[in-house]
Amino acid sequence: MKSFKYTSKYTNLSINTIRVLGIEAISKANSGHPGIVLGAAPIMYSLFRNHLNVNPKNPGFFNRDRFVLSAGHGSALLYATMLVAGYSSITIDDLKNFRKLDSKTAGHPENVLLPGVEVSTGPLGQGVAMAVGLAIAEKKLANKFNLYTNLIDHYTYCLFGDGCMEEGIFYEAISVAGKLNLNKLIMLYDSNKIQLDGKVEDSTKTNIKKLFSSVGWNYIKVKNANDVNAISSAIEKAKHSKKPTIIECCSIIGYGCRLQNTNKCHGAPLTPEQVNELRTNLKYKVPPFTVHNNVFSDFSILEKRGKKCQKDFNMNINVIENKNLSLYKDFFDLVQNKYNFSIEWFKNNQKIDKGATRNIFGDVLQTYLENNPTMLTLNADLSGSTKITYKKSLAVNKDFFEAQNINLGVRELAMEAIGNGICAHMGCRAIGSTFMSFSDYCKPALRVGAISNLPMVTVYSHDSITVGEDGPTHQPIEQLQSLRAVPNHYVIRPGNYDECVAALYLVSQNKTRPISIITSRGDFKQHEGSFVNALKGGYIIKKNDKHDINIVATGSEVAVAFDVSEILAKKGIKAQIISMPCLELFYEQSDKYIDSILDNKPVVSIEYGTTAAWYKIADLAIGIDQFGKSGRPDDVVNYFKLDAKQISDKIIKWYSNKNKKRS
Repeated sequence: MKSFKYTSKYTNLSINTIRVLGIEAISKANSGHPGIVLGAAPIMYSLFRNHLNVNPKNPGFFNRDRFVLSAGHGSALLYATMLVAGYSSITIDDLKNFRKLDSKTAGHPENVLLPGVEVSTGPLGQGVAMAVGLAIAEKKLANKFNLYTNLIDHYTYCLFGDGCMEEGIFYEAISVAGKLNLNKLIMLYDSNKIQLDGKVEDSTKTNIKKLFSSVGWNYIKVKNANDVNAISSAIEKAKHSKKPTIIECCSIIGYGCRLQNTNKCHGAPLTPEQVNELRTNLKYKVPPFTVHNNVFSDFSILEKRGKKCQKDFNMNINVIENKNLSLYKDFFDLVQNKYNFSIEWFKNNQKIDKGATRNIFGDVLQTYLENNPTMLTLNADLSGSTKITYKKSLAVNKDFFEAQNINLGVRELAMEAIGNGICAHMGCRAIGSTFMSFSDYCKPALRVGAISNLPMVTVYSHDSITVGEDGPTHQPIEQLQSLRAVPNHYVIRPGNYDECVAALYLVSQNKTRPISIITSRGDFKQHEGSFVNALKGGYIIKKNDKHDINIVATGSEVAVAFDVSEILAKKGIKAQIISMPCLELFYEQSDKYIDSILDNKPVVSIEYGTTAAWYKIADLAIGIDQFGKSGRPDDVVNYFKLDAKQISDKIIKWYSNKNKKRS
């Protein structure tokens, strides 16, 4: 049997086609990053032509290899490669419309726009972390479904550059990958020693080999990134490694243009004169925006390989169907993003008079995790406090992927981005947790998840100034509103058992947006809620047909609202109480429903956080618009005049002044 040839008589033509198509797209848009297109084209050629198992005519088939362009500014490189590789999802016209409004070929790759793009990338380093998440999902699913045959058996590849490596998330992510021994993760480093402001050595001194070796990776160096045989041989070697692998490919940024090896070609389009000069230097004579048939012929091996991979996968599915029908059904439920949930699981709960929602949600989560074995908890060294861990499971390690808990260490940003990667791999989901004041660490990845329609779940406990002694650094003030400001994102702050169960139902049903669940550290009195009505985001939890005002509250402040209403009643002010666990869901309801809840009576909101956003529905917003204080929880609440008596006094004064103005 003949050995596989990494090059053909059309290799140079194919690589230069990728280069020139990418440059033409950038120049036509007058916007983009030509340096990586010219320097890294041989890397993409080597991977896509010689190794990647995908079917370009069916880029979403389940057991495909995953490729992540973490250096998302090189999107023209990816689009040009996909085009010459025969992806049916992209055309020459798409390249011509690069970076234009409503184009599939956006400035940075978006999975929601272009089939074949696995995850949206752009913020440097996040693609690396999402690749780690994809590799975790592959290993988890293989552990569950490969009982009779290798149903799940694919690699995750990631191309990154110096900018990715300089972001802190990069170090967080590769440490996790090394610890978990994700041997089917292969990262390709476009090492050109240049970045936007100049040379990498001006800001960074890193021994790449020692860095990766120290965190459990295999390191391979390719001295010339134009050497397709060397790159392809390195990838082949990496596929047989027992560790994750980094392949450092020493490239020349802007290869072939007059600005090569300088920062001037990193992020500025080439002029028409420079494009013509590039064509001359590359001896490239194909007309603009044209792919020679020999290039498509050169890449035809990719489709053949992908179709065989898909055929093998379908055969393996049949094996499982014949061997274990229950496992077969489980697999197809996951492929269709179906997750188990039954309200019957929660109907025999014991009545809770007083409790913290971190404990309540943590308890109901146990049943959910037991019935959804591919739901992974990601622990940022705080699961003992957040209660987001599966008590019946050990922690995942390199030799034990049956578990559902993954300990990531103090790495909130990587946790969120890795969770995005897990969720991007159909069949797996992730739920992470940390303190709410640390949601700021998660925010960049949360934002990318929302852009990408990824259903990552994050639980933020220790939700207000009532965490007390830890002081202002740990007392979230503005975080609730900053989380609510993220589009395509649910923020749920349950105030009782029913609302915790409703939050889990949303987790099981949601497929297209991240969910943040906010829980309390402190105990508070529990008032019976409504599972059904909680799914509408807001509902009347204490009805009063003759009410003077509506009090809207979330989370632990629902209990405060009940106490306030009793005090107000003694002063002749009748209050109706609205529990509002999720503003985003509430605003999605019909105008008729919203009007039936808020009616025409004045609205007072109570939430121990910043108040500005509440004025969309509230006439008076009671909260805290300054940083907290260190002290016992009750003392801190009293200091800020936020106990039930003090809040009642504010409402009485406001209501009295309001009536005076009317008269």
